[in-house]
Formats: sequence, C-alpha cells, structure tokens
Amino acid sequence: MSAGGRSSKDNNDDDDSKNPANIIGRVYAVSTLLAVIIAVPAVAVAVLTHFVFRQEIVVTLAASLITLFIAMGFGIRLAKRFARAPSSSSSS
Repeated sequence: MSAGGRSSKDNNDDDDSKNPANIIGRVYAVSTLLAVIIAVPAVAVAVLTHFVFRQEIVVTLAASLITLFIAMGFGIRLAKRFARAPSSSSSS
C-alpha cells in the first residue's frame, strides 16, 4: 500500500487509462463504430430500393437520404453515451 491508501496496482490502472495511446485507440474505435452505424443502413436501403424493388434512381436517393438522417439521429444519441469518460470506482 502506498501513502495514499491505494496499492501500486491501482496507480498503474490510472496511468493506463490516461495513456494517450489508449485514448486515441478508444477514439478510433468509437468513431469507426459510429461511422458503420450511420453508413450501413443508408447503403442497405439504396441497394434494396434500386435492385430489389426496381425503383428509379431519384426514389432510391430520396429513401437513402431519409435513412441517412434517421441513422445520424441515432448516431448522435450513441455518441453522447460513448463520449462519457469511463468512471473510476474510487474517488480521490
């Protein structure tokens, strides 16, 4: 136990969570996940409306655009959840 009442393992855990490489990795992972959540539904709707339902390109683009805006709305909600920093179990 160190002078602050915390073990050296706890100090290493705090150092690991504040490591710039871990923060950058988390940002990349969350950004990639959000990009996939936003893009995949719009692409799927475009493919379905154009190739399966045989609609004109204007209808396909309109349906895809509407889907994209809906997915962006969900992306904003998810981004707010992902933006919260992981809370530590002990307070200083």
